[in-house]
Amino acid sequence: PTPERPTGDQPVDERFPSFDPELAAFMVGAGDEPGMGLDEGLAAFLHMRVVEVTPGEVAVEVPVRDELLHRFGAAHGGVVATLVDQALGSAVFPLVPLGTWPATLEFKINYLAGVRTGRLRAVGRVASLRKRTAVVTVEVDNVVDGEHRLVAVAQGTISLNPPRAGGGPTPVPG
Repeated sequence: PTPERPTGDQPVDERFPSFDPELAAFMVGAGDEPGMGLDEGLAAFLHMRVVEVTPGEVAVEVPVRDELLHRFGAAHGGVVATLVDQALGSAVFPLVPLGTWPATLEFKINYLAGVRTGRLRAVGRVASLRKRTAVVTVEVDNVVDGEHRLVAVAQGTISLNPPRAGGGPTPVPG
């Protein structure tokens, strides 16, 4: 059977019929609003933004600024790792029941090149989605003047923690 088409402009992906386009739109935010959960803590300091969400895929960006560079003039690897971690959970978040907390269990990252300017763009893609875990791959590009250069690749495992009885706030991915 063919899954029902989601509302909004999001395409149907038969692998992810549970995709929630309204939640995806909320994750992206609007105008100067950073989107769900990105207006506090480290995500806010990094000026992190979810810029696109489609079924099983998310794009998250961070502008490269002087305060993110280490003493040798390149973006610190921790900035890239934090961006990867956000992309891992965010790719899964609109696919699971509301209230499910996608927590990163582990990830492996390969740094391929240094980044000094422009912005970092991480694209997370769900490779496997099961009842309790998901595997997500992430490619990180350095984008300068519209040109993309691959600077890191990663793969991680996400634990899908179901909503607790009694409700409570909806956790933020990442």
